[in-house]
Amino acid sequence: MITLALALLAAAQAPEQAPRMDNTPTPWPDPEREQGGAISKADPEARQTLARYAACIAARSPDKVTDLLTQDFRETSYGNGLRNLVRANEGCARQVGTRGERLRGQNLPFAAALAEAMMAREATPLKVRLAKAASGKEAATFAPSDKVAMCVARSTPDEVAGLFATEVGSDSEKQVADKLLPVVNLCGQGAKVETSVAGLRSIIATASFRLLAAQES
Repeated sequence: MITLALALLAAAQAPEQAPRMDNTPTPWPDPEREQGGAISKADPEARQTLARYAACIAARSPDKVTDLLTQDFRETSYGNGLRNLVRANEGCARQVGTRGERLRGQNLPFAAALAEAMMAREATPLKVRLAKAASGKEAATFAPSDKVAMCVARSTPDEVAGLFATEVGSDSEKQVADKLLPVVNLCGQGAKVETSVAGLRSIIATASFRLLAAQES
């Protein structure tokens, strides 16, 4: 959030001072979207396993995943829906060699992995779909960083698609993410945003999915 401090001079004839920007770092993602630092603490191997797990669930339950990811992530039903997907797809956990209960407290990275898996299912290149959606219907946002992420998705579809094309935890992922940071700062309207690569990718993935889904509604 950007805080503008307007200072009024005591003397009526004195010139008005320019507003000053508050450069306090903005948490990324918002605290309600991550519990216990689940994103920043995840190592590359764990993130890659989660990506495979999410791809399996997206293939088995695409309609349920779509319905859930378009909901308000602040609602209790959102977290419950993610847990229901875990319980309903135990075979996916066995397939990728993980345990579903590990996902507790990791709503955002799990939702982001599902969002990427769903976006990858379409034959039309993602950058084409995002470019078209950029001038289409707006999608709801539910938190300050979510609003910034939606702005990034609409502003730089090629770069966003390029980010999702990289392997999680790879050097190329970081390189593409670094190129997005100036856009993130512009979309934040001057607020200083501190983010990990994993957090940036996660928040943009969920926003991008909702943007594309909005075009189908």
